[in-house]
Amino acid sequence: MNANDLKWITSGNIVHDPFYFSIPEKLDKFGYCIDMSGYGEGKTDKAQLCILDTANRKEDPNILIICPDGCKESWYLSLLKCAGLDFKFINAAHGAVTYFSAETSNLMLLDEKVLAEGEGSSFDPIRKSGLLWDLVIIDGAGAVDGMIPSLYTDNFGMKAEKLLIFAPYPSEYTTAPDGIKDIVKALLNDSEKAKTVDSFAIDPDVMKFTMDSPLMNCPKEDGAPLSVRIERYSFPEADIPQTLHIEDQGGRYSHGGNVFEEYRLPERSIYDKPTFTRSDAEILKNKDKKLAKFLEVIDGIMNSDDQTAIVYFKSAATINYIDKILSSIYYEKTGSILYLEKAYFDIREVKQWYETEPERRIRVVLAGDNLSENIGIFTPITHIINYELPDSPVELQQRYMRRGVSAQPKRPEFIMFLDDNGLFDSRVLGRALVGNLYKAFRMNVPSENILFAVEGIEDILTDMVIDVKYVADYTGAVGSSFDIISKFRTEYNVPAARNLTTAAKTHEYAQRKLLTIAKVLGIDDMIDIKDLDKDGVKGKVLQVVKLIRTGYSYVDKDMRIQAIPYKTSQTREFKEFAGYLDGNPFNLGLKNARNELKKAVESDKTFPYIKDAVMQIPDALKSAVLYNVWIYCHKTLGIGGSYAEFIKAYNEGVI
Repeated sequence: MNANDLKWITSGNIVHDPFYFSIPEKLDKFGYCIDMSGYGEGKTDKAQLCILDTANRKEDPNILIICPDGCKESWYLSLLKCAGLDFKFINAAHGAVTYFSAETSNLMLLDEKVLAEGEGSSFDPIRKSGLLWDLVIIDGAGAVDGMIPSLYTDNFGMKAEKLLIFAPYPSEYTTAPDGIKDIVKALLNDSEKAKTVDSFAIDPDVMKFTMDSPLMNCPKEDGAPLSVRIERYSFPEADIPQTLHIEDQGGRYSHGGNVFEEYRLPERSIYDKPTFTRSDAEILKNKDKKLAKFLEVIDGIMNSDDQTAIVYFKSAATINYIDKILSSIYYEKTGSILYLEKAYFDIREVKQWYETEPERRIRVVLAGDNLSENIGIFTPITHIINYELPDSPVELQQRYMRRGVSAQPKRPEFIMFLDDNGLFDSRVLGRALVGNLYKAFRMNVPSENILFAVEGIEDILTDMVIDVKYVADYTGAVGSSFDIISKFRTEYNVPAARNLTTAAKTHEYAQRKLLTIAKVLGIDDMIDIKDLDKDGVKGKVLQVVKLIRTGYSYVDKDMRIQAIPYKTSQTREFKEFAGYLDGNPFNLGLKNARNELKKAVESDKTFPYIKDAVMQIPDALKSAVLYNVWIYCHKTLGIGGSYAEFIKAYNEGVI
């Protein structure tokens, strides 16, 4: 077996997509690539493609991934489970870098907050080594509030031969893209190539695929309608009396959807137990109507052979609650429930699972929002369930895109819960979430928008506009309005830093929010009217909603919504580029590698052939090659058991 054939088996877990393949070519041509594809969709696949491309060219590659706090574990698992590459963590802990040599290959993950520590940080020994990185990947897409360019321009202090940046999402940041340009100039080793970043404009044309630009904004979607399902529930008014409302947490439970975190109900004594029995779960289900509706949805998934749901939460209290509920009801299938906070970030458990439990069938993944990419690496996601809603449209869209887009035959169902009482999920959606709708768009950079796929969103938006106008008008006219201010602050999840303690401050904040929202919705010419015409407002809002649903939307420099059609990225140049990809080394090499492996298996000399080839492969790629050989043998050819058993057989030279 030829080592040059075998090494391409590493790309077997990566989607072979023309958009993705264009990135290594852009890196060759420009030295850098800025990927603005909405919400970082497919970023771990794109990153792995560039990592393997670098590792295939360099005997001892030096590759660094920099990501926001809370995302490094997610990146680690994606690299481990998809590529078979074991990157080392660099975090803020003392002694995080126990061994480092600039003379050897270095594959590392750096927590972005370490850069903020400057001199004396755990990254210092590496920074001072003068190491030239072959590839640096910066994950800015996971930063909801944008990147901090100074961390890179002032604190990084190193250079890269190639630089891939997954650009941040928020419109507040992309109004001034100079920050990204400054990062390129500071980090790219080729100063002449770095200067070219000034000649590229970030505008709607970035949606059109071209190899003449290092910029990229090419979503994978085909224009099929977004699938959003609303599940409604309702509490009997007698079950949630105001006298039992918990006031000591400073207002309403900001994430909605957990009655026991908002009301001191008699059943809370059961809710607070460390574990539940089946009878405990039944009592809680009978009281908690949201839980009962959720269990109706999840039961079909738990009992299916081909469905997997990722369930999103905003608080540890609620995710623990649902984990205990599912463990008590589906006690015979607890191995099918993956609670990421308990297992995903325990690297020792992850490694054990990776080595010994390949057949574990995951049906439900319980997760927070601190993920870098989708959990589709375990199994394709068929349902995305929002048990708790975020108050940021950015996080909502990231939940939708963080699902292994390319690897799935169709879009998953996106499920939201809404209560008829208007106190829980309906409050978060109808106030906090849509009240931040202007953050759902990027300046001049088109993308899809899951929020506007919600049925009846025009009614929710209209009610919200009228509500914010009422608050702005009332606080502007009245000297004291504690109840109005308190309600506005809690229902819209206004950060404490805004310091809305007086009518004047609340008026200023509400008026500014109203003007921004009205401009985005195209109704700024109506909001000065004392009594708004609700039907007139709704009519204009509906026009904007319909426009957004026609394709990819963005805000222009005047904060007006614009849209361009689906398939905009499918240019003639893209079709020509895609037509050449059959001969791409990753495509051709993977095909040859699989053919060679099949021949080796059929000849009963699998491991002698593999061992001989692996010995000729650079050290940085050996683990990735062996891992992907196992995946191919195990999943495609039906040979062998776990990865640990495969390695044992490999070492002993028998299959």
